[in-house]
Amino acid sequence: MSTSFLGEGMESDVHILIIDDSRAIRDFVLRALADRGGYTVAEAPNGAEGLRMALDNPPDLILLDLEMPQMDGFQVVDALNEHQVDVPVILITSHGSEAIAVEFFRKGVKDYLSKPFTAEELFAAMDRALTDVRLRREKELLTQNLQAANRELRLRVRELDTLYGIGKSVTSLLDEKQLLERILDATFYVIGAEEASLMLVDEETDKLRPALHRRQVEGEHHHVARRNPEELAADAIRTGDAAASGEMLSAPLQVGDKVVGAIGLGNPVTARPFGSHDKQLLMALADYAAIALENARLYKEVRQADRAKSEFVSLVAHEMGTPLTSILCYSDVLLQERSEPLSEKQEQYVSVIRKNVGRMQILLSDLQDISRIEAGHLSLNIEPTNLATALQGALEATRGQIGARSQVLTLDLPEDLPLVGADPARLTQILINLIGNACKYTPDGGHIRVKAGPQGGYVCCAVADNGVGISPKDQKRLFTKFFRSDNPAVMEKQGTGLGLCIAKNLIELQGGQIEVESELGKGTTFWFTVPVAG
Repeated sequence: MSTSFLGEGMESDVHILIIDDSRAIRDFVLRALADRGGYTVAEAPNGAEGLRMALDNPPDLILLDLEMPQMDGFQVVDALNEHQVDVPVILITSHGSEAIAVEFFRKGVKDYLSKPFTAEELFAAMDRALTDVRLRREKELLTQNLQAANRELRLRVRELDTLYGIGKSVTSLLDEKQLLERILDATFYVIGAEEASLMLVDEETDKLRPALHRRQVEGEHHHVARRNPEELAADAIRTGDAAASGEMLSAPLQVGDKVVGAIGLGNPVTARPFGSHDKQLLMALADYAAIALENARLYKEVRQADRAKSEFVSLVAHEMGTPLTSILCYSDVLLQERSEPLSEKQEQYVSVIRKNVGRMQILLSDLQDISRIEAGHLSLNIEPTNLATALQGALEATRGQIGARSQVLTLDLPEDLPLVGADPARLTQILINLIGNACKYTPDGGHIRVKAGPQGGYVCCAVADNGVGISPKDQKRLFTKFFRSDNPAVMEKQGTGLGLCIAKNLIELQGGQIEVESELGKGTTFWFTVPVAG
């Protein structure tokens, strides 16, 4: 058997249709093909019958006579083209009709044979035609495979995009109840299971406990699960990989070596088994879910520790307030005592005591403010407030400090400055902090400028100096708690690192914002906004 021309794109037996009104030609072709082998052959004595057979069961190749009664070769080819039957045709012509064959090539005929022809000429023409068919079919098959691969790739890319979006959505949640619901939503969306459940590890017993279960598809259970969900979850946790049992699937929720729980899926209504791709998707979701659950747990612990710290700081500040007040009062008594006046050295000692008590009172006040802000317990008395009045209070508090350093302070406030919606005392506190900082970090004889003006629905106030300036690196952390720059010009000044953090929180709580612009060695400008009173 010689069928090397067939290739991988075709059947081992090639289906040949002979359409010729000559019995002799049909018999000759039948004998030749039978001798060679590898063909199934059908024959038609006229064009009409041949066309019907070609339409009913399209062959791999048609051997077509040109001159036939009722329906000639031209008409058969035209009809095949009209019905979009894509089958290679070899035309059999009478001697001297090659010119007519040219017209057939225009119609898509693959080759032609002139009568009489030998078996070798027949096979050569068939091999050429079938080789073209094979190559075309291979190309079509490759194209189909490529299209299928592209569809699969697009599907996988969509899945990855979906998983990425779900991962961002899930890992951004810190409330455990919302997080559990979102994890199951994501599982149903990506995998399409009929039911899903989450089990979390109990920190006291170190055993799995049910956390959430939901069913998407209602109906009668048509299959009894071979294993219970707890056993399957235990297998998944033990192996660190997804475990399947028929219509059930489970995956561990694990961060590093720490197991935080397991997620289980089921298809109890349709009993559809889960495949390897479902396992891969569930493991990807489980990784996101585990990280999110661990983040939520850590966040909860941090919040609890933060609350405990704030309560402790508030308690300490409150308890230390009374003795500090007593120390300050008795220091005043000593300085004012006239019957037994203090020596110069004793007065210096008492002044140091008063100065340090004042520093401690400022620190305790700052700690109390931070604690109230973080606990959400800071109360503000928002009312129409004159910024100029609040500024006047701040200047009275800082005038001695500015005068002691021979610094120049200029004000630039329009007379028609609108009232702002703010807490008067807290607004004064903000200004004291900013002006005090400007004074502290500006050299003797330096210049401080305070400017304010309307800006949309806000009043903007700026405090500028020509002091030491702030590096870009320090500006990023400037408003964080207890931050102190490692700049020697800053380190030599006393401070708690709380003032700007408190100022920022107070401004934002009153509906404004604060920004800083600075350059080392040239000075700093803090500006903040406060809403105009409604």
